[in-house]
Amino acid sequence: MRNSPIAALFSPRRSRLAHSALLLLLGLALGPLACVTARQPAVAEPSLEPTPDMSDEAGLVVKKADEAVIVAAWAEPKRLPQGGGQAHIIVRLQKRGGVPFPNVEVRLRASGGTLYSAGELLLTDNRGMTRDRLTARKTTLITLNAGGTLYRFSVPVGDEEEHP
Repeated sequence: MRNSPIAALFSPRRSRLAHSALLLLLGLALGPLACVTARQPAVAEPSLEPTPDMSDEAGLVVKKADEAVIVAAWAEPKRLPQGGGQAHIIVRLQKRGGVPFPNVEVRLRASGGTLYSAGELLLTDNRGMTRDRLTARKTTLITLNAGGTLYRFSVPVGDEEEHP
């Protein structure tokens, strides 16, 4: 057992590459939730002012948060393969100073494809996080309203360009 590959994974002398491989394997085995803290948000652009297509008719109405909300949202994987597929949409909300912001209402909308939540209201957990799942065949613009803060980012498919 001393020279087994399993023992090597738990060796205190393993390299950074081996450590990264272990994290990747754990992520694949346990799902994206295990690697959320190890990844940085993908391309995401906050939209500070409401635009006409983000009106109440867009279905993004939420209760305004008591404090300013700092939003980070991204897709895992950040790019879907040619022909489309599924991506987890992860939203992390914080108060100023980096403190998690629990129990904040969040609604998401996708310009193409479908969201598992179907635009229904989501709430952040004690870590200030919530998630949804996108199924898309073409590049999709995700728009979300988190406690009154509007946010947009693109989930590209294959070689298609991202939305501006």
